[in-house]
Amino acid sequence: MTIGSFVTSALGMQAQSHALQQISTNVANVSTTGYKKVNARFETLMSVYNDNGNAFNYFSANNVDSRTVDRAGEPVITGNLYDLSLNGRGFFIVQGEHQTFYTRAGDFSTSSDTPPGATPQTVTYYKPTDGGGTITQSKVASYFKNGSNCYVMGWNYNAEREAFSSSLEPVIITPPDYYPGHETTRMAVKGNIPADATDTQMLKFGVYDTDFKQHGLVTKWSRVENTNSWSVELSLQDGGAVTSGPIEVQFDEMARMIKPTDSVSVSVDWGNGRTGEIALDLTKMTQYASALNGTAYDQNGKGFGALTGSSWTNEGVLVATYSNGASIPVCKVAVAQVQVPNSMEAVSGTMFAYTPEAGSLEIVDLQETLTETTISGGILESANVALEEEFTDLVICQRAYSGSVNAFTTTNEMTQEAIRILT
Repeated sequence: MTIGSFVTSALGMQAQSHALQQISTNVANVSTTGYKKVNARFETLMSVYNDNGNAFNYFSANNVDSRTVDRAGEPVITGNLYDLSLNGRGFFIVQGEHQTFYTRAGDFSTSSDTPPGATPQTVTYYKPTDGGGTITQSKVASYFKNGSNCYVMGWNYNAEREAFSSSLEPVIITPPDYYPGHETTRMAVKGNIPADATDTQMLKFGVYDTDFKQHGLVTKWSRVENTNSWSVELSLQDGGAVTSGPIEVQFDEMARMIKPTDSVSVSVDWGNGRTGEIALDLTKMTQYASALNGTAYDQNGKGFGALTGSSWTNEGVLVATYSNGASIPVCKVAVAQVQVPNSMEAVSGTMFAYTPEAGSLEIVDLQETLTETTISGGILESANVALEEEFTDLVICQRAYSGSVNAFTTTNEMTQEAIRILT
């Protein structure tokens, strides 16, 4: 009986010591991004049988720890482009050298180190020169990594194919420094030609050639005498020429254009050895007794644009924006979802490995999947540790440990007293 008291109290002290260790770990990681606390719980030890079938009924406490992976921490705004947080179910996917891990800690950084086994990548783009030409530039690609040297997984955007990669790969977050622009092939204008005008009216609109250089497309409106009809001659400034003839335009008595009724094809010689066609829509022009005005409200041409910034969408897409108003996706971060997050194996306080007990594992593309999960840029998920809970558990643990110590001490004193009686 005495031995049983020794064993029970010793096991109790051991269990409470383990609980104290877990509480201390939680407190130490209260400021760790994405840390998931461990709940130190206990269960009664079952009877232990020896080879002879005799039971040792030391019904002491045993540790049964559980990590609260499914409990999110509070969001903290950082403003850092490379900080991400998940809102809702899921994990970021990070690739180590030999294994894939899952984490809610989105405090990522950039690195030019090529992932093991991968081919070094560069980002190529066209840069304008002072003479109006272009030169090809390249720079080393930057990857997304976490503090454990694991690469963030997702899909990279291919600007030539205008599509994301089809398989998971380490994401490259380096946008081109310049957007190459686009030749003008479509333009729609709106405005007004004065109804009482007798002289030539001129409007100019910006268009872009195959080198993405801007030209002034001049429209010269000459009235056909005593009618609501006009002859519109086109010319190209800053080099080049319009090779197609004038456009016949006619308005009705309500000042609305009735001819042409659709876009007109305008042939241009850009002056750089190349030609082009512009679908010019004039149907929104009017003829009221008011001032001359005109603007291009739909024009697909763009000049070179310098990178002005990058931002994340709620679907986890990094979008680069440029000074010419263009924007292109750079990469897209993948999300993994499991049925029972708390059953995943903890590799650290912030990274987890998949286990079959966690249920089915699904790789989610937030752009393509109907889900309530979103990603926020410039925000981090804090640890889900509440200090007040930990301090409460600490007091309970201390009292329980002291109780086991007292039981052990009392048992020892009783044993010493019995030995003195016997001797």
